Amino acid sequence: MKSILFVCTLVANACVWGAVNCSKPDKSGVEWLICTNDRVSTADEIMSMAFRDAFNRTSDKEALIREQEEWRKNVRDACNDVPCLLRAFERRASELETY
Repeated sequence: MKSILFVCTLVANACVWGAVNCSKPDKSGVEWLICTNDRVSTADEIMSMAFRDAFNRTSDKEALIREQEEWRKNVRDACNDVPCLLRAFERRASELETY
């Protein structure tokens, strides 16, 4: 069980929490928008901190990770402009506060 939790923690840190690695962003997609706009980058970091806090509070870490991945795929990655990303990050950070 400890190894599963450790893996989940690594996955949560690396893949789900947000905070896109801007050293190699996808130049044609959402990552590019995040990395090239200070407001969006800051919103990404705030949402990432909210996820980290929710992860530390919840007893069902695996469910939270799955939910975050679904949000990333279906909400964040569906955005194609800055206003959409700002709304997505703000709403997700707010949702995560209830965990």
